[in-house]
Amino acid sequence: MKNIKTLSKVLGIVLLLVVAVLAVLTYWHPGTRTTKTTTTVKTENRRSTVRLVALGDSLTQGVGDQQDQGGYTGRIKAMVHQKDHVKVIMHNYGLAGDRSDQIEQRLTKSTEQQTQLKRAQAITLTVGGNDLLQTLTKNVTINQQSRLDRQLDQAEETYDQKLTSLLATIRKYNPKAPIYLYSIYNPIYVYFANLKQITNAVDDWNQVTSKVVRHTSNLYLVDINRALSVGQFTSITQQAKLKRDAQKSNDGKLSTESFQKQILASDSNDELNDYLSPADHFHPNAKGYRLMTEKLYAQMQAHQQWLQK
Repeated sequence: MKNIKTLSKVLGIVLLLVVAVLAVLTYWHPGTRTTKTTTTVKTENRRSTVRLVALGDSLTQGVGDQQDQGGYTGRIKAMVHQKDHVKVIMHNYGLAGDRSDQIEQRLTKSTEQQTQLKRAQAITLTVGGNDLLQTLTKNVTINQQSRLDRQLDQAEETYDQKLTSLLATIRKYNPKAPIYLYSIYNPIYVYFANLKQITNAVDDWNQVTSKVVRHTSNLYLVDINRALSVGQFTSITQQAKLKRDAQKSNDGKLSTESFQKQILASDSNDELNDYLSPADHFHPNAKGYRLMTEKLYAQMQAHQQWLQK
């Protein structure tokens, strides 16, 4: 009996020692301590209010949003507030029709924009679509590919310079806030899927943007090109049908009249691309702006310095 009591005491002491050792190991485990510290730092450093400034053209203005929620700007404000639990102050300075140089000119002349830009924790920018549109409308009737290529190459170099200048001006007023820069897309792809000259021009324009992004700190690309260009026609079969239908309707040729009908104005109430507005066949509709918002939020979450104090 005495031996049993002694054994019980020994086992009890051993058990207590094991528990104590496990407790010590759990508390002092490097991974556990690091995780706890990191989480605390993030919570302590998180802002309670963030200021966003949106610069750009009609996509920032929200043209085409039949739900009148401010395009992607109104939606990103609501999404950040809901998901990140912070108050969001949004200043939208988008203006339909503006090219890169015009966006910069408005910024340099507006003390309000400059003031809000200085206070911003994050900046969004839509630019380039009107620059390319101006180039295409001037050269759409050029049938000689080599001549068209030369014109587009020159226009790309000019756009590179203008975009770089615009970003430098933005940085003059706010050197640190991350800039989320949208790509452009081909709004007439579903009607002219067989015309590589338009698709290639859009791709080349985006390559200029991508190059600038690679050489600029705290500048991040929000790529919406394919998503908005092809819309719901994502499969190989659907793509092939689009090209066959385009071949039948325009014989592989793009005239000034057909181009302007699809990209500038139309009386049609239908739009083949589910993500674009039937009012002008150019701007995103509510579904398109939701997609733009989701793409933007994903980049903002990947680069979260705007949330930190």
